Amino acid sequence: MKLHPFSPLLATLLLCGCSVNDTPRLAARAAEGDPAACYEYGHRLLTGNKVQQNQTQAIEWLKRAADKGNIRAAAALGACYAHALGTKADSTLARKWYTVAAEAGHPHAQMSLAEHYLKVAPKDPVQAVTYIRYAAMQGSADAAFLMSICFAQGIGVPAHQGIALGWLTNAAELGHEQALTILRDLADTQQEG
Repeated sequence: MKLHPFSPLLATLLLCGCSVNDTPRLAARAAEGDPAACYEYGHRLLTGNKVQQNQTQAIEWLKRAADKGNIRAAAALGACYAHALGTKADSTLARKWYTVAAEAGHPHAQMSLAEHYLKVAPKDPVQAVTYIRYAAMQGSADAAFLMSICFAQGIGVPAHQGIALGWLTNAAELGHEQALTILRDLADTQQEG
């Protein structure tokens, strides 16, 4: 079997875990309007991964992707506007883009939107709980833990210790460390009493 003359080079690249920078090809696909490529290229510009970081340009590529329905791009735009990455902070635009992604089922956007509703005026704890619940129903341990806190403290929902315990148990079953610790402490307290 005759090996290709570049086989040793390719083998070395594969064995050392090196990769060929595909950014030029990705940028070309993005320029052609591919929403996934626009998102990936924008994300690279945002983080400086395989390209020189340029958060202002990242916003433009993320908008192109989000306008074509890329949910991850919408979530990233929400974060950019919430945290002034490549643009000025704008709570209205952050909420807009987080909502687009959250309504499409993006759990991180749901949690970010919930945080937004809890901390940024106009505050709306009822809406916050709605989005926390969406993320929890998708298996987010952090969201299940937050649901337990909401029911324990009556944030956005009527306080209900039984429901709080149910969400706490759910969070623990999903591997949430703090929920596991709290449940262990509760069990120890009941055994002592």
